[in-house]
Formats: sequence, C-alpha cells, structure tokens
Amino acid sequence: LKKEELFKELLKHPKIKEIRGKGLMLALIMDSAETANELVLRAKEEKLILFWLLFENKAVRISPPLTISNAEIRKGCTTILKVLNSL
Repeated sequence: LKKEELFKELLKHPKIKEIRGKGLMLALIMDSAETANELVLRAKEEKLILFWLLFENKAVRISPPLTISNAEIRKGCTTILKVLNSL
C-alpha cells in the first residue's frame, strides 16, 4: 500500500467530504470552513501540524516528509480523527 493510499484509507469521517492531491501533498476537503479552521488549530494542540489553504477555505493541507513511516501516518490520522470527533 502506498503511503498516500494509507492516508486515504484511514481518513474516513463524515466531516471529510473528499481527499485531493498528488503523492503525499494532500488536501482534506471538509464540510465547512469552520471545521477546517478548528481542525488546524486543535491538531496543533495535539502536536500535529496541518495547514490552511489560501484559495479554499474548506481545505486542510497535509504535507508530511517523504520519509514518514506507516506508523507515523497511522498516529497522525488517529489524531485527525480524534480532533474531528471532538468537534
């Protein structure tokens, strides 16, 4: 399983409407701009760095290093889902 496919397999949540991107440069398209904003801010509190997209206010950028391990991907996805469940 490719790393980007692992992200897409693990990140299934009602608030995530779509996952776009190429390779490991991914964007989560959320159900609202508020959800996207809260995800970025609360993930930071959990020590996971995500980014906003300037041109799409419902999107959250995931851009991990190419050397990320599958275990790190699983941990990051668990954190994202934990934050989304708390919203």
